[in-house]
Amino acid sequence: MGLNRGMPVAADVVTHLLRRTEFVALPERVAELTAMPSLDAAVDDILNVDPNPPSIDPDPVPPQYVPSEHAERIRKVTNTWIDFMAHRSPRRLQERMALFWHGHFVSDDAKAGYTHTIAEQIDLYRRAGLGNLRELAIDMATTVAMLRYLDNNQNFVDAPNQNFGRELLELFLLGVGNYTEADVEACTAAWTGHGENGHHTNGQYKWNNRHDSTPRAFLGRTTCAHEDPRQHGPDTIRIVLGNPATIGGTVPVGPNQGRPTRDVAAEFISRKLWTYFAGTEIPKDVLAHLRTAAVTNDFALKPWLKALLTHPAFYSTDVRRGLLRAPVDYVVAMLAASGLPAETGNPFWLGDGMGQRLLFPPNVSGWGHNGYYVNASAFSQRAAAAEHVAHYVLAEYWDGPGMHLRRGRLSRAEVWSTGQDPERRRALVRRMLDLMGITVGAQTMAALDEFAVNAKLDPDRNVDELYDLVKLILVSPEMNVA
Repeated sequence: MGLNRGMPVAADVVTHLLRRTEFVALPERVAELTAMPSLDAAVDDILNVDPNPPSIDPDPVPPQYVPSEHAERIRKVTNTWIDFMAHRSPRRLQERMALFWHGHFVSDDAKAGYTHTIAEQIDLYRRAGLGNLRELAIDMATTVAMLRYLDNNQNFVDAPNQNFGRELLELFLLGVGNYTEADVEACTAAWTGHGENGHHTNGQYKWNNRHDSTPRAFLGRTTCAHEDPRQHGPDTIRIVLGNPATIGGTVPVGPNQGRPTRDVAAEFISRKLWTYFAGTEIPKDVLAHLRTAAVTNDFALKPWLKALLTHPAFYSTDVRRGLLRAPVDYVVAMLAASGLPAETGNPFWLGDGMGQRLLFPPNVSGWGHNGYYVNASAFSQRAAAAEHVAHYVLAEYWDGPGMHLRRGRLSRAEVWSTGQDPERRRALVRRMLDLMGITVGAQTMAALDEFAVNAKLDPDRNVDELYDLVKLILVSPEMNVA
């Protein structure tokens, strides 16, 4: 397609960009970015996130863990994060990237044992999720949530535990087939000694000295060379990704044998970023482009992601049609359209029924994409979620100020004034969509018009069909496709 990065961008391009980066394309954001001089400027604006966002944990940490309060803390943290995604964050890419890392550098609340520990990890992803991959990975490794989730708090010189060392290579940085069992053993030994104090409490990182400092071969380099033993574990990440002074390690086996681990890691993460934001298989030229962006910028994430978001392939027809909204994205879109807070919308259970519950990834591989959520049970739960949100949209319609929508209320008088006039009924649909900040295509609009023209919206009748109209908007293709 003819996409000129140096020229102002059309509204449809901006709409696609925002739906993928900020969950929804709010009309005011579309207007703001289409007024910018170029696509580069629009992407820079999206990438301009708050380096110190407020925590998603709304409560002070109590001195003692109270098991009976655990479920309530999970609910509060989940609702607070959803509210940042749907309403509060000035640049929602911050939350979108944190959600990416939550599904990549995976931990869950059940293994973390205390909700504040998983909230601390997610807050790290919110602060540093667009910083530098090397630094983020090093910081992630010693969060209490990760120490507990992959058992590195039980990794000692006299009793090594390979869980973290193996997943660091297999799922977090390099991918299957790019290392040997000896590399796993070396990585595991390097990460001994990193633990935490406390059990099923808030907990804090603690160096425990039960460390194996024996130098070992690792991806063509040597571990445990640093004079500070606390740096032996982080040095494994520096070897995989290289650093400004060295090229890093070398892949010892498989199809990538002999290649710098730095390049292979850049491709591994690039594929995951492309799947997350684009939803399609990554073209070879795009993969090479993103690998170059990662390596050239020493794994700084902003220029890496900018290379993705400004590539013409990201605006192709296949990509625009190629991504189903994940359950969390869908819940966020419904809350954004309705203006309802998470406390009312109750996403704690909505996402779970559709296959994605925040704070509880299904396993260390995280959540899938697209087809992962396509099954009868998950889609019936999408309809149930839309019914739930529609109920609260209309909760104050009959005896209160009217329908609760993002950009204002729609009163009974406005609805009743349409009478039986088909044009007024069609205008009502457009008014509702405008107040929700939703744009739909011609086919969806025609279906909504037909329903509204034939609906019974008289003042002396119930609101069942108005409720159904809200549900139809919320389950429309435009709401389900990112």
